[in-house]
Amino acid sequence: MKRTAVLLAVAVLLFSLGCGGAAEKQEPRGEGGNGEVAVEEGGGDEGRTATSSRAVHMCGRSVLGGWFDHWGWEWDPADPALFRGYSMFYHEMESPPGIADTAREVIEDLADEGGGIVFFKLCFADFEGGDRDDAEANLERNKGIVRAVADAAVEAGNVFLLLGNALPLVREYCDQWLVDNQRRYNAFLEKLAESHPGRIVVVDLYGTLAVSGGWLRPEYAADPYDSHLNDAAYRALDLVLEGALSALEGG
Repeated sequence: MKRTAVLLAVAVLLFSLGCGGAAEKQEPRGEGGNGEVAVEEGGGDEGRTATSSRAVHMCGRSVLGGWFDHWGWEWDPADPALFRGYSMFYHEMESPPGIADTAREVIEDLADEGGGIVFFKLCFADFEGGDRDDAEANLERNKGIVRAVADAAVEAGNVFLLLGNALPLVREYCDQWLVDNQRRYNAFLEKLAESHPGRIVVVDLYGTLAVSGGWLRPEYAADPYDSHLNDAAYRALDLVLEGALSALEGG
């Protein structure tokens, strides 16, 4: 894997400092290889050792880092966590607009190694509300990012893509324009997946984490002013991720 030492340093720094761009809205505490390996199994199966040739390359920032921490990962990018028999490799992404380039690098490297599965999502701090114009401009930017990532995976021919949809914010930082923005983004992802059946599957983070009003369920928030997730949220997301992986295999 490329840039291992740099990725580790950036991962640790961003996990402690937060998702790029999040500081304007709140003060979060963090966000934002193929082959056969033997590792300690996390995600509710601690203490068991398993061998798996199924690898998933996970692209994100600190919410993803928290997910890996939930799985008992030790923050070594060369050493995967194990989730339900899959080897999960962590890839730290840049903030937009660079996030598309770093995701494409992962896809291209994986394609060169024979292909596999990539998971990609944006951070909750990558979505904006406030007013119609800002929300609309932000939505178009985010759609462009995902189009670039999806195009890279489809063009590779041997890479399958899991797309995590929008991460809701706590109610303190949520408004009608943000909710509308995220829901329209989610609908865009569904249409994108429908246009590439068997190649792209949406992981419904939003449907699992959000209340009907569109903000993060209080029982899943780190605290009322922090949109990062607690362990209960990650346990709920484990089920959604497992279902998406099964759907991808079934396709």
